[in-house]
Amino acid sequence: MKILSMSGFVPEHICDTVRFTQFSGDRNLSHYCGYASDFISQVIRDERIDGAVYPRTCDSSRIITSYLSEAGKFTFQLYVPYRDAPGADACLAASIRDYKGSVERYYGVTLPDVARRCEILNERNKKLAKVYEELENISYYRYITSLHEMLRLPLKEQVVFDLGKGAGHSAKRVFLVGSFLANTDIAKLIEDAGFVVVGDDLPESGRLISSKPVDPGADDLCLSIARSILSQRLSPSQDQFKEILEKDLREIKEKGAEAVIFISQKYCEPYDYLYSVYRRMLGDIPILRLGVHDTEDLGKIGLTLEAFADTLS
Repeated sequence: MKILSMSGFVPEHICDTVRFTQFSGDRNLSHYCGYASDFISQVIRDERIDGAVYPRTCDSSRIITSYLSEAGKFTFQLYVPYRDAPGADACLAASIRDYKGSVERYYGVTLPDVARRCEILNERNKKLAKVYEELENISYYRYITSLHEMLRLPLKEQVVFDLGKGAGHSAKRVFLVGSFLANTDIAKLIEDAGFVVVGDDLPESGRLISSKPVDPGADDLCLSIARSILSQRLSPSQDQFKEILEKDLREIKEKGAEAVIFISQKYCEPYDYLYSVYRRMLGDIPILRLGVHDTEDLGKIGLTLEAFADTLS
């Protein structure tokens, strides 16, 4: 089975999926969140993909099922509750159980190795956290591309990478904010403009390694998985803008970031709202917003980054 997954809310603990990173090809939608639109387009057009799993977290993700209803492929949408709501972990656990059961029924398989997958993921995320702590000493572009390549592989084939030295302390230190960095060439342009990324809150990086380990021996594994997912640094789709910024601001100051680069997909309301909060609460810390139309878009990003770098000289 080749299930395309979208979002860090999809539990890797249940079964292997192909993590959606970027789509190159004809797009089915316009005037719509570029990331979600490209996800829908790949599920419909890529014959190698026979299913899709995605969360219900924002307006764009809520209507994905309607677009995929005629695709003739497996689809499942996870219901992700507001983290501080009473019974949030139990609600997400129930959705994860439904997901596991739906996969088993549709593909005619049994998924017996969830506990072992939890152990592997705990160890993988622990190793990734060590790599993340060395961001200022490595190439962020190599880091994020290696991370994407790893996430597309079956779990048992994933190997945490070892990267060489990068830009170093002489470059301008920035903190990266945004949704999944589908176009990793943006990271290369950031480095080419004279920046070194010292931290981020991207779903595939800073947020992923912030999740608490799952107890593989728990009586209710789905509940333990749900608690781990809900322990991650918050997504703006969960509305806790003040808490998101407080945690990010703490890391920004701890790592001596001189500025923030904020990357958002066009028509992505949660990040549009979050940006306005960031700009107001960062105070004297400069922030640059980079808006992209789809997962391949580079537009005038290189020139914009160079101009921003000049303002920090």
